Amino acid sequence: MILKAIFKTIFNKKLLATVMLASTAALAQAQSDDPPVTSQKRLNDKAQDVGQAIEVKSETAAHGATAAVSKIDDTKTEGTPTPLSAKSGKNAATESPFAKSITEKPASALKQGASGSGWEFAVTPYLYMTGLSGTIGARGRTTNVDLSFGDIFENLNLGLMGTVEARKGRFVVVNDLMWIKLGEERDTPGELFSSVKVGVNMFIWDPEVGYRLYEGDGGNFDVLGGVRIMSVETNINFRAGILPATDASERKTWATPVIGAHGTVNLSPKFYLATKFDVGGGIGADFTGQFYGGLGYRITPKIALVGGYRYLKTDYDSEAGFLFDTSMNGIVIGAKFAF
Repeated sequence: MILKAIFKTIFNKKLLATVMLASTAALAQAQSDDPPVTSQKRLNDKAQDVGQAIEVKSETAAHGATAAVSKIDDTKTEGTPTPLSAKSGKNAATESPFAKSITEKPASALKQGASGSGWEFAVTPYLYMTGLSGTIGARGRTTNVDLSFGDIFENLNLGLMGTVEARKGRFVVVNDLMWIKLGEERDTPGELFSSVKVGVNMFIWDPEVGYRLYEGDGGNFDVLGGVRIMSVETNINFRAGILPATDASERKTWATPVIGAHGTVNLSPKFYLATKFDVGGGIGADFTGQFYGGLGYRITPKIALVGGYRYLKTDYDSEAGFLFDTSMNGIVIGAKFAF
């Protein structure tokens, strides 16, 4: 590199032209005006001046080349050299705004972004193909019910069911809602009443909060706690038989604390198992509990089909004569939308 810089300086076109012009002028002047000795002397003086100029230029070029080599050696000492920009000689990666935005982003922010530090939501509308069996009563009048899903579906006046989930980090919020209004009329055993018409308007809301204990490639597991709020209206109409017709109608609303858990197990990138259970009682209802177990299929990362079995038990009895001691069990089918 040093020799290249020296040769580049020595054989510079402008410098060579100056030397040639000076030599030609000196020679012509010597031949025309001066004696041979004087002309020779002047020619030697001109050549000496040109040689000194070349020597100065050569020393300057050698000094610059030495400095460049020293700078390169210092760069090698500090670490692996980085690519240089063709125009400015600066680090091209440092000068790039895109590269700067990446290199200046904290590692903690990258980790949070990978794990999802914002809120995540999911909505699951579903159909609960359940039956209703047990004993219901209003104002001291009671009757047994044993309705299959077919009976409920045939006499269903209103049905609204769905789950809304929200999660931020390990904090989980789950809301399950079910509103069913149905009615049935059937004969009564014996001759006291000819028939009985039963109407049930039932609203169930399960707001729960929880904490995600585990999350990995194999699935996740949450612990939950909340309340089960139930508002039930029963209408019992006994048709006249031996006894005259009588009606009894009453609504009760109560809240029962519950604790439970929810989890999923990934069988493959597409299929997964899901389960949820909870129990509660002592306040509001004497006892309440539910269990769900099912299978999910991910159509896309944001959409999944779900289906399984759900059992819900409620035992509520008030001193005023209202009774709702029933169980619901059947198949659940739905679709889950995450965003």
